[in-house]
Amino acid sequence: MTAPHSPGASTPPGDQDAPALSIAVVAALPQTAPPLVEALRALGHRVPVVIGHRRPADWPGHVLGEHDLPPGVDLAVPSRTEAVAGLLHAYAVDVAVSYGYPRKLPAAAVSAPRLGTVNCHPSDLPSYRGPNPVGWAVRNGEDRIGVTWHRMDAELDTGSVLARTTIALDDQVWSFTGVNSRVLEAASEMLPQVLRRLVRGDEGEPQPQREDTWAGFFTEDYATVDWSAQATHIHTQVRAWNIAGHHPRVQGPVAVIDGTRWRLRRTTLTQPPLGTGRRVTCGTGDLWVLAADPLD
Repeated sequence: MTAPHSPGASTPPGDQDAPALSIAVVAALPQTAPPLVEALRALGHRVPVVIGHRRPADWPGHVLGEHDLPPGVDLAVPSRTEAVAGLLHAYAVDVAVSYGYPRKLPAAAVSAPRLGTVNCHPSDLPSYRGPNPVGWAVRNGEDRIGVTWHRMDAELDTGSVLARTTIALDDQVWSFTGVNSRVLEAASEMLPQVLRRLVRGDEGEPQPQREDTWAGFFTEDYATVDWSAQATHIHTQVRAWNIAGHHPRVQGPVAVIDGTRWRLRRTTLTQPPLGTGRRVTCGTGDLWVLAADPLD
């Protein structure tokens, strides 16, 4: 996939890739930090440190550990986000590259690297700002999502754009991990362009001013499955929740089957092989539950 240049971001004749830089990666998950480190090192840059995040008490998976990183890359896990600025200053990095970090970085951290901090967001900003962009894209029936690199500023997902592209969001993708691999591939291909613009002092393009672009966590109003709804609606609801991943406060999608509460993991609108799944008649059409976790 070749990512299109943003308007005004064409490479002048003779302009080469960015010189070797010292770059900190700010990412909390083993699915995100190692591929970014690998992509940056493949471009000839040095990654002295990855800044991770402490595992929340209710987190169901595992967070990034030192064994996930290659030799020569430190892992720093600050107890609070206010400490991130000090870490970036201590490592004296040129750039910080953020991807999916679960906390808002303070302004002091964003401005600590010599050339600033950039973030990759899986939407076509300013659409779907916030912590759940892909979940909302699925919920709204999108078949493509954006991938945007932007400068970080004091707010969330509002900084000027350095590079963007779009990728397919087909109905075969059912998990954060599945989406993440595609987003990272597209994001990595845009990194040379992003770093060139930083080195040139290019501020990027300001995002258009738009209202109602926030993509927050799903709430209770979308957490319960109503079997009287259309089968397609329920199928989308299940996929949206599973792509959204872990929710810190609300569990979904929850359905009652034969008097038992289940969290639905996978459904299909087409009849699976004999003996596979559980058919449920919905308001319009049938849905087959392929995977679910009991809650009672």
